[in-house]
Amino acid sequence: MALLRLEVPDSQINDAIDQREWRHALQLIEKREKRLKRDETIDWLTACKASIQMLLPEVTKQRQGHALLDTLYQRKPPVVDVTAVMTIEAFSEYRKDSDARLDVLWTQVANANPNNEGLHRYWFKKRLQTKDWQGARKAAMAYMKHFPSKPEPFFWAIFANFMASKSLKTPDQEKVLCGTMAYRMCAKAADDVHAEPGKELKSGRVLRTPGDVAFLLDVFESQGKWKEAIAVLESRRTGIKSRIGKRSWDLVLRKFQLLEYVGEWLDQFKYSSTLLADACAEDSRLQIHGFGEFGNNWSTWVAMLRAAANLRECKVKADDWLSRIAASICTQHAEGSSGRNGMCAKMLLDLSSLVAYGGTPRQGAALVESCCTYFKAYGKKQFCFNDLQICLQVLDSTMAQTLLDEVRAHIKKEQADLFGDQDQLREVDDLESRLELDANQLIMNVNMLKIEYYLIHSRRVSEKPEDRIALENFVVECIKIYHVAVLSYPDAKNAEGRTERLPGDDGGLLAAMGLIRLHALGNRPEALLQAVSLLQHLVHESPFNYEALVTLTAIYTKFGAGWLAAEHYSRLSIKNIQYPAISWLLSTRISSIYPYTPQTGYKDPTEKASADPVHHLEQALDYHVHLAESDPEEIVNFLEAGQYASLVHAMGNSAYNQLGFTKYMLQVELARIERLAGVGRNLDYRRLAGMSSRMRWRKMKANTHDAQILYHHKWLSQQAFTALAYDNATKQNRYFRRDDVMNSIIASNDLKESSTPVEDVQIDLTRDLDWISMIYENKVGDAEPRNRNAETVADKFNKMRDWQKHANHVMSTMIEKDGCHLKTITGDTRVPDWEFFHEVYLGLDNCRLVEKTMDVIFAGNRKFRIVEHGFAEFLTQAVRTLCSEYRGIVHAAALQLRESLSHKKHRRCLVYSVVSRKEDTEDKDTIAHWLRRLFTDEQHVQKTLARLTAAWRDALTNIVNLTKPTNTTNLPLR
Repeated sequence: MALLRLEVPDSQINDAIDQREWRHALQLIEKREKRLKRDETIDWLTACKASIQMLLPEVTKQRQGHALLDTLYQRKPPVVDVTAVMTIEAFSEYRKDSDARLDVLWTQVANANPNNEGLHRYWFKKRLQTKDWQGARKAAMAYMKHFPSKPEPFFWAIFANFMASKSLKTPDQEKVLCGTMAYRMCAKAADDVHAEPGKELKSGRVLRTPGDVAFLLDVFESQGKWKEAIAVLESRRTGIKSRIGKRSWDLVLRKFQLLEYVGEWLDQFKYSSTLLADACAEDSRLQIHGFGEFGNNWSTWVAMLRAAANLRECKVKADDWLSRIAASICTQHAEGSSGRNGMCAKMLLDLSSLVAYGGTPRQGAALVESCCTYFKAYGKKQFCFNDLQICLQVLDSTMAQTLLDEVRAHIKKEQADLFGDQDQLREVDDLESRLELDANQLIMNVNMLKIEYYLIHSRRVSEKPEDRIALENFVVECIKIYHVAVLSYPDAKNAEGRTERLPGDDGGLLAAMGLIRLHALGNRPEALLQAVSLLQHLVHESPFNYEALVTLTAIYTKFGAGWLAAEHYSRLSIKNIQYPAISWLLSTRISSIYPYTPQTGYKDPTEKASADPVHHLEQALDYHVHLAESDPEEIVNFLEAGQYASLVHAMGNSAYNQLGFTKYMLQVELARIERLAGVGRNLDYRRLAGMSSRMRWRKMKANTHDAQILYHHKWLSQQAFTALAYDNATKQNRYFRRDDVMNSIIASNDLKESSTPVEDVQIDLTRDLDWISMIYENKVGDAEPRNRNAETVADKFNKMRDWQKHANHVMSTMIEKDGCHLKTITGDTRVPDWEFFHEVYLGLDNCRLVEKTMDVIFAGNRKFRIVEHGFAEFLTQAVRTLCSEYRGIVHAAALQLRESLSHKKHRRCLVYSVVSRKEDTEDKDTIAHWLRRLFTDEQHVQKTLARLTAAWRDALTNIVNLTKPTNTTNLPLR
C-alpha cells in the first residue's frame, strides 16, 4: 500500500493512525462518538471510521465501512467539511483505490469555500499525483472559476486538458474535446501577448517565459498544428527573438523538429545555414539571428545535412545546394571546435552521397578521403573513433583496406618525424623504440587499432587459419601498445593512491575484445582466461576504467563466478537513473547462476554485501520503488514553479520508468532466488503479466552468454506463469486458481521466444500440470468424458516421467569428458560455464515444481478418482524416484568437478593456458609471450585464477550441499 499522510483534529486518533493501529483508532473514534450530543455528527470522524473499517480483514466490518461511506456521499445537505474530504482522499490513496464520487464531494466543498485557495490547489495536486486527468480538469476549472484573475489556474486547466487528451483512459470523444479546449486556451494566451513591454492584459493569462512557449508548442503538436507552431516561433510577440523567447536555444531545436514534421526542407536549410554563417561573422552587427558562435552547434549541422539529403531526394536544385553546403563546410575548417564540426559534417555529407548514389567508386573514394583527412587532424584525440564510427560501418572490404593503409602510412610518417631519419627508424616490433612515443602518439596508435578491429576483425564470422593468425597478431599489437603505456607512465598514481585513465588503456581493452572474439569464433575458453588476467591488470593500474569493469562483470557472469561478477559490478558505483540502463548486466539470469551469498573470502560485512548479487538486485529494485514514490513530489515541484514543459517531460519519464523492462526483470530474478535459495521477494504475477503486453522492452543478448537469447516482453509472461504454478503448488491448493490474466498467459502460443532450453521445459511442464489441474477442477461426472480425461491424465503423467528421464540423461552427460556445459581448457582440465549452473538450478527447480504439484493432484485423485488410485500412485512414485536420481546425478557431477578444481594440476594448467612458456627456439611473438612480459611474473595470473577457482568451488559446494541425499527439497542457503 501507499504512504498515508493524514492529520485529523484529534491527536490520539492521529497517533493511532500514524502507527497503523487500526483497531485502537476505531475504539478511540467510537468513544468520541459516544460523547456527542443526540443527532450531532462530525463528518471527518464519520469519514475516518468508515475508511478504517474498510481496512480491517473482517468482511462484516468492510461492509459497514462501505455503507457508512455511501451515506456520506448521498447525504442531504451535502458534505462540506474539508477535513472529511481530505480524510477520504488520504485513505483512498493509501488503499490505491479510486472513486469518481470523490470529485463530487470536492466540488461541493470548493463551492462552499470559494475563497479557500489552498483547498483548490490541494485538490488539483492530488489529482495530478494520481494522474486522474478528468478529476484534474474539474479541479482546475473550479479553481479558475473562483480565482479568475490568477494565471496559475488558467495554465493548470490547459495542462489538465492536454494530458487528458493523451490519456488512454479518456474516451475518444472526450479526447477530442479536451485537446481542442487546450489548443484554444493556448492560442488565446499567445494572441493576448503584446509586442511592446508593459501592455499585457491585467488577467496575466499570457505567455511569459520560453518554457511557456515550449508548452504551447507541445499542445499545438498534439493537435497537428505544426505550421501554426512554426508561426508562433517566428512571431514578433512570442518568437525566438522576442522578449519572451529570449533567444532560447531550446526553441531553436524545437523549430528544427517542426520544420522536419511539415517537410519544409528548404526553410530548414536556409535557417541552419544562416545560423552557421552567424557563427563565422566577426562583427556581431552582421549576425542575422544573434546566436554568434553558439550557432555552430552540432544540432545545426545535423539539421542542415538532413535538409540537404531530403532536397536531393526531391530533386530541388541538388547540385546548387550541395555546392553551397560544401562552401559552408569549408568555411568551418578553421582550428578549434568549429573545425571538428565541419569535418564531421563533410564526412556525413559524403556518406549520404554514397548511400544516395548506390555506393559508386567515386563517392566511396570521397568518403575515404574525408575520413583520412579527419584522422590526420584529430587522430590524436580520444573522440576520434567515435566520430568516425558512423561512416566506417558502410565501408566495404576494399574501401576499408584503403582507409587502413592511409591511416598506417600517416602514423608511420608521424613516427618518422618523431624519431628523426625515417631510414633509421627501428622496427615497430621493438618495444623499447615505442617508449619514445608520447601520449598523443599512443592515442593515435590506439585509434588506428580501433579502426582495424571495427573494419576487419569484428566482421569475421568463421575461424579460418589465416583469420585466426591475423586476429592473434592484432591482439599482440594491442598488448604491446598497452605495455608501452604502462612503462611510459609509471607515476600515474596521484597522492590519494588513485590512478587516472592511461593513454593506452584502450589498447588493453582492444586486446581483451580480440581475445573474446577468439573464444567466440573457436570456442577457446583459454582466450577468456587470458582476457580476464589482462583486464584485472588493467583495473589494477586504472581502477576507474569502467569499460574494463563492465567487461569483467560480463566475463565472470559467463564463467558462472557469481560473487566475482557482483564484486566488480559494485565497483561501478551505479546510482539513480543508471540502474535501468546498467543493472541488467548483473541481473541477466543471475538467479539461476548464483542465487546465494558468497561463503568464502570475505570477513567484512560490507565487502561481503558488495559480492552478494541479491544485495545489488534489491538496491536496483528499491531505486525503482523510490522513484515511483518520489515522482509525484517532483511533479508538484514543477507545477509550483510554473515549468509546464518540464512537467510534461516529467510525466513522460514517469510513464517510461513504470513500463521499464529492467524493473520487472529484477522482480523475476528476485522471485526465482526466493524459490531457489529461500530468500528474495515474492512475485506479483498478475501485475507482471498485465503490464507485459504494453511494456517497453528491447532486443538484448544475454550478456556474453553463448546462447543467443533475446529478452522479450513475453518472457515476463512466461515467468509469471511459472510463479503462479509455484504459488499454487506450495500453498497446497487443490488446483490452480485460474483468472483472466492466467487464461491470457496460457492462451499465448509463443512464450518460448526468449527462453533457454531448460526454461522451455519449464513452460511445457507447467502447462501439462495446468491441464491436469483443470480436469480435477471441472469434476466431470459422466462416464465418457471421465474415460477421456483419464487417458489425458495418464498421458500427462507419462510425459512428465519421460521428461525426467531425459533430464537425467542430459545431466549425466555433463560428467562425461565432452559435456555440453563444461569447457575443456588443456588436457582433461574442465571448468564450469554459466549454462552448467543454469541447467542445474532450473532442473532442481523443475523437480520441486513437479513433486509439489503431483502431491496436490494425487491427493485430489483420491477424491475424484479420475484415474485408478494404484496407477496414480505408481506414476507419482516413479516421477519422485526419477527426481531423486536427478539430484543424485547433479550431486555426483558437482562433487567430481569440485574435486578436480582442487588439484594442483588444475591450477598449473590454468596458469599455463594464460602464459604458457615456449622454448627459446620457438617463435616468441605469441599472446602468451607478451602477456608474460606484461605481467613480469606469474604471481598476478596465479592470484587472478585462484580467485576464479575459489568462486567455482564456492558455487559447486552450494550445489553439493543442496543435493545431498537427505535433501529432498530446496533448503534455505542464507
